[in-house]
Order: sequence, then structure tokens, then C-alpha cells
Amino acid sequence: MTHPHLLVLLMVLLVPIRECPAQGLPADPAAVEAFDRAIAALRAEPRTFTETVTVVTREDDVEAEAAPRAATWSLLPEVGLRGDFGGFAVVLFEDRLRAVHDSAEKLCVDLPDKGSPYYALFESFRQLPWPLPALAIGERDPAECVMQLNSRAPWLQPTKVAASTDDGKTTRIVFESDHESMWMDVDGETNLPVAAELRIHSGPFVTEGVEIDFRYQFDFDERSPGPEVLALDLGGRERIDSITGLVRRPVEMAGGELRPGKIAPPFSAVDLDGAAVESAALQGEVLVLDFWATWCGPCRAALPRLAAIGRWARENSLPVRVIAMNTSEQSAIEDVRRRRITEFLAQQRFDLDGLDVALDLDGRIAKGYGVRGLPTTVVIDAGGRVVSVKSGFAPDFEERLREDLLDLLERGKAPQDEAS
Repeated sequence: MTHPHLLVLLMVLLVPIRECPAQGLPADPAAVEAFDRAIAALRAEPRTFTETVTVVTREDDVEAEAAPRAATWSLLPEVGLRGDFGGFAVVLFEDRLRAVHDSAEKLCVDLPDKGSPYYALFESFRQLPWPLPALAIGERDPAECVMQLNSRAPWLQPTKVAASTDDGKTTRIVFESDHESMWMDVDGETNLPVAAELRIHSGPFVTEGVEIDFRYQFDFDERSPGPEVLALDLGGRERIDSITGLVRRPVEMAGGELRPGKIAPPFSAVDLDGAAVESAALQGEVLVLDFWATWCGPCRAALPRLAAIGRWARENSLPVRVIAMNTSEQSAIEDVRRRRITEFLAQQRFDLDGLDVALDLDGRIAKGYGVRGLPTTVVIDAGGRVVSVKSGFAPDFEERLREDLLDLLERGKAPQDEAS
């Protein structure tokens, strides 16, 4: 019988997304047995191990590889697990999940695990790219543990044991479903995982035409952890009920929006030629930063007006730079996004002389600026402080923006933020 926490996990994964059921493939007894041995081996004694994952995305025959990420885990079987990754220290011990983050010295999380340490970990982080916590503290039944290997691949089944990949030193376990495929190499003597790769090629967790690979390397420390690894000092910290609340925002926000007078968040983007667009290099200029997307009608209407502002500033020798920051598009791969935006602008036949176009590939820049709707136009003074934040587009958009810039440049008066 499926554990109730697994049913909840699948419901959490599936409810917000379009319906796209997967066909479960039949499990192979030999593969199930090999996976069972790997689970038993990992839980046999106290261990410290590190998982390194590299995520590769493919779209239109173009690959983009993210920087590797690592997580270190210390397991005391039947007692608890500690994880250190991305600035977090997370301890699952004594029926509770406790966590701190490097950026928040006065905050902590201390929550009940509701009877399932693994589910408490999943509920707190939702996106778990790490497979070994499932082997360490997930369901003991291989048929259920396999559902926890990756939060984006809940339909996997152990379907076969492949031939050894390196002269008998490892055994390869293959997992498959309609939407994903995975292999895991385990040491032929210890049965401990050595490496793995997961490919998600269809289904609700990837856009059509996109494939995502998770490539893993597992390293085990020869030293065994002691009980002290589960001690996480929370003394003097304020307890909050959300993991996300532990990560201190890098910029000052008020009411969820960036306000005039605050230092603008630094950003790093690329333009349509692949050249870097860095906020640090723009110091000394007044910056008009407009967040837009191809699917946004008001954004398209605003682009020629923004370009006209750029030409006006250039013709009058004003230290103003106008950047249209493309965000919230489907593709996050740089080469694909650059090509698609270039083609889109050519089709629209916009006169964009005076305007620079940059790409917010993963949406982080828009998030940092508290963008909640498109278009959003932010004016930043030469010292890097926010002058105004305006959302929407109106017929007098260009005239009002020109007046705001003149007001800033000639009299130094910063207009207040407003919504158009």
C-alpha cells in the first residue's frame, strides 16, 4: 500500500500543473532487488556523503549547462540526517526539522516532521534535485522510495539491470517511465551509489520540446559522523514557519515592491549579441530599465516609445541609458532566447535605435526588482538609487517619462513611484 505521504507528495506535484498522466512501466524484479540492496547499503551505518549535480537543458538542439551544485549529508541511521547546501544547514532529528541559513543570523525554522522526515524535507523545499536523501530517510520499500528520487520524476520504476559499465566494478540500475529515464551506478562490492543521470524528456515538468538532464556524482567520506552533527544551535534565534523566510533578500523591499530612494539591485544580463550587460558598468548614467515580454501587448506598444526616449537623450547629450529587459519568456536557454527575440523584433519592424535589449533569462532580475506586472519601468539615478517605479502603459507614457528624466537631471528632484 502506498504511504499516505507519497500520495500527498504526488498531489502537491500535480495539482498546480496541467494534467499529463504518465503510464507506469512494469518493474523488473532484478532491478527492484538491486535498488533494494543500494537502499540497505546506504542505511547500514553512519555515513557522510556529498552529491554534486549538474543540470543540463536542451532546446532546439542547443544545450545550456548550469554551474554544479553540491549538498553534503550526514546520516545516522534510524536517528537523523543533516544536510548542508546553498547556505542552509538542515537537521532532521527527534521528529523535527530544524534549519538555519547563512544570510539570516537571527532566524531559524523548527517544525514537526509529521511522522516523515523525508516528507518534511520535501514540503519545505519542494524542488529536491538530490536522490540520496530518498535512499537515506525515504520509504524503505523500493517501489515507493523510487518515487522520491527526484521531485520532478515521480513516475520512475526500476525496469532493468544493465551490464557493468567499467569491468565489473559497478552495476547499473535503470529506471524508466513515459516521461523520464534514469540510471544509477552502484559499487559492485559495497552497493553504494557512485553516479547517476536523470533525463526528463516530456510531461508536466518540462516545456514541450525541452529536455532536462540531472547528472550526479556521489562521494562518500571515509570518516563516520557522530551524534554531534545533529546538534544545531538555535539559541537566541527567532523561529519562523517558512524555509523561504530564512533567506534574507539582497535588496530592501517595502510591501513587496522596490521603493524610490533605495539602492537598485545589481544585475548581470546579456544583450542580443551575447555581450554582458552589467549594472556595475552603468554607474554614472541615469538608467531607464523597462521589464517586458513578447506576449505582453502594452509592452510591445511601449518599446518604440522607449527607443524614442533613448534617441532624445542621445541627441541632447544626456547621460541616460534605456534598456528593455526581456523577462518571463518560455525559453531560458541563452542562444534560443536571443534568436527568438531577434526574430520577434524583426517581425515587428520596430525602430529601436536608442534602445538596448537585454535578457533576464531566468527571471531573477525581475524578481529582484519586485516586478509583479508587465511592463514595469524603473528609473535609476547616476548613483544607483531608484527614482521611480511605474507599471503599465498609457498614451502619455513617453511624455511623462521624458518629464521625469528632465526633472531628475535639471533639478535633482525624484518623482514618486506610481502605477499608471
